[in-house]
Amino acid sequence: MPTKIVDLSARSEIIRDEPFHVHFWECTPDEYLKFLGDSRGFLKRLGIDIPRNCRIETTIENHDWLSEHAPDFRSSNGTIICNVGGGNVAREVYRIVSYAHDESTVGQFKKKLLHDPDEQHVRD
Repeated sequence: MPTKIVDLSARSEIIRDEPFHVHFWECTPDEYLKFLGDSRGFLKRLGIDIPRNCRIETTIENHDWLSEHAPDFRSSNGTIICNVGGGNVAREVYRIVSYAHDESTVGQFKKKLLHDPDEQHVRD
């Protein structure tokens, strides 16, 4: 089962009011292969119910890196795939962008946040 499942619509009042969902989840290459084989069923198991009239589009940002580090999507060497999905409210599309990397890089980069974590948005 994927981990670190975050409903960003639940975390942000601003996103919650918009006419789309935004979700994040992390999975192993083996789990990702299962997602590719049955995306709608996989998302439903995460609690993301995509109706039949809503298409699912997926982009793998670094497919070549993923293929090199997890051939045939089978690897237990620390490769993880992070996914951000959004849509499926006023839009009949749910788009997923996937990015594979080594789990040792989690927390290793400094980010310049646009606002403090306890704020809902950038102040005017």
